Amino acid sequence: MPSRRRPLSAAALLAALVLLLVFAVHPGAAAQLPLLPGSVPSASVAERCTPAVKATNGTTTAGQASTVTVSGLGTACAGKELALTLFDDAGAALAAGSTDLAGGGSATVAVPGYAPADVAGVALTIGTWGVPGIWTYEPSVDAPMVSCTVLNDPTGTKTCDVTDVRVDAWGYPEPDNFNFYATVTSPSEAEDVEWELTLNLADPGYKLNANVADSNNGVTLAPGWSCSEMPLVKLRGQESVSTKYVGGGKTVTVWVQGKAASSPTSGGSLFNCS
Repeated sequence: MPSRRRPLSAAALLAALVLLLVFAVHPGAAAQLPLLPGSVPSASVAERCTPAVKATNGTTTAGQASTVTVSGLGTACAGKELALTLFDDAGAALAAGSTDLAGGGSATVAVPGYAPADVAGVALTIGTWGVPGIWTYEPSVDAPMVSCTVLNDPTGTKTCDVTDVRVDAWGYPEPDNFNFYATVTSPSEAEDVEWELTLNLADPGYKLNANVADSNNGVTLAPGWSCSEMPLVKLRGQESVSTKYVGGGKTVTVWVQGKAASSPTSGGSLFNCS
């Protein structure tokens, strides 16, 4: 049976007339009514001037730098302020600075002196917008192939040396593996020199850019070392196998087998940065 519309009651007609009179006399009253879900107004929001940037250390002298180079800036970043903070593995701030951007491309930011090898990442804002930043450590081009540092002598009277350095590389058609050998020594009269070796794997003497490495238990990575520090690798001896100290006629032979992996791979008892 077809439905029949029921006439509005007198009360309903009266209520409708009252609302019409209110809106006619006070049009602003309509603004106080709740909006339906489909009628929520939209607002345009400004976007980042660049999706992401790359940050690298400036020139390094004696392990310290005082600038940061930021690249990948979009042209829309011109006139905005870039602010950045460098932080270490524990999230502690190492240095911070800011600059006004003249345009796209790259920019140099002056900061207080810091050790690039200690930087784990960077936090940036451009025009108050947070922008993802990728930190890349670029060691000084004059970093030696291998060097030795004494860890337990704040007076600077103890020294350590690296001798008998040898690299045997193999692979076809280009070398993709090497064996690195070196001997850590010290002229100290006692076996009391705690040492650390720094290998610059970018040196052409290694004949390839290794990103995976094995070694025996004579050496271990320095505490806190991470792949972000590549191509510099820091090695120390181990007390458990009597390789932590040299001197008094005691020497330590270091062996590292490096491999250049073109894609992520397994293995690497010393490190795997593939």
